[in-house]
Amino acid sequence: MDFVETRRSQELREQAVELAIANRESEASAVFAEATTATRAIRKMSSRAIALCELATAFHRANRHEEAQALFAEIPQIAQSLWPAYSRENVLSELVAALAQTGQFTEAASVAASLAGEQERIKALRSLATALTQAGNFEEAANVIRSMTKGSQRVRAFLELAVALESSDRPDEASAIFAEATSAARSLWFLSVYSLLDVMTTLEQVNRPREADAVLTETKAIAYSLGDEVDRENSLNHLAKALIKLGHFSDAIEAAHAMRYPGWTEKALCEIVAAQARSGQLSEATALAYSIPVDGYRGEALNHVGAALKLANRDAEASAILLEAEETLKSARKARAEALAEELD
Repeated sequence: MDFVETRRSQELREQAVELAIANRESEASAVFAEATTATRAIRKMSSRAIALCELATAFHRANRHEEAQALFAEIPQIAQSLWPAYSRENVLSELVAALAQTGQFTEAASVAASLAGEQERIKALRSLATALTQAGNFEEAANVIRSMTKGSQRVRAFLELAVALESSDRPDEASAIFAEATSAARSLWFLSVYSLLDVMTTLEQVNRPREADAVLTETKAIAYSLGDEVDRENSLNHLAKALIKLGHFSDAIEAAHAMRYPGWTEKALCEIVAAQARSGQLSEATALAYSIPVDGYRGEALNHVGAALKLANRDAEASAILLEAEETLKSARKARAEALAEELD
């Protein structure tokens, strides 16, 4: 029922905003009244408070600022009545986002500072930083980001800010923020691999290839040198997947071959074959598929090659590859069945 109530509230406020934007004020007023009634009828108090945040934002979008402010003033009182504490803080975190979206940055920062829970506070600061960035208040956004205690979120927020600066033709400032993002990522121990890959990907997206290559070199060095086996394998696996998405196939192959867990190398190589085939690198994909020593993964990889050849209208080659893939997979299934039978004996 809570879902039905909140959905109805959402539909009405969106309709009201559309009417207001179309200068159909009397109709907008009627629908806003209906939306307010529907929102206040939501039985779960925390859901009602969050819906009131969204309604206040809708009033603001419709240039009905007095009504928006009245709701914003009411929400903290509702939040204080909520239990347990995380429910109260979740509502206040949503209030921060709503205030920030309406340009009330000082008020949003004040509510964010009052939050005791780290997760809710970081969520609120992230919303505030995003809104400041979107408003072009880049220095204020950077200061908010620096106050975040969770490194991975700080990295993502810095990257969002750096992209905005780059888009605003402020490359020197973007460079400084990219450097802060890299430094923050570097401090995360084994998790640095994940965040440094975010940095590298973003640098590529804004056409900074030399910086991206430098970050990639550092990321690979960290991944390969991790002493803990689980951390190392998971980092290499994540590295390989990221490199596949970026089309850095030779680096991805190198990462795949560095893995030590049974089957992980072959699975990664199969994924690389699929990506190469999709990108039209059919010769490379075919050679790599045949290099996979495990029948099951080799058969799956050959299937990817065969499908790509078929799409390229190379039907004769496709048929031969797909037939071989079928035979290889059949052999793999037979071997697994025999191994299972021996275990049961």
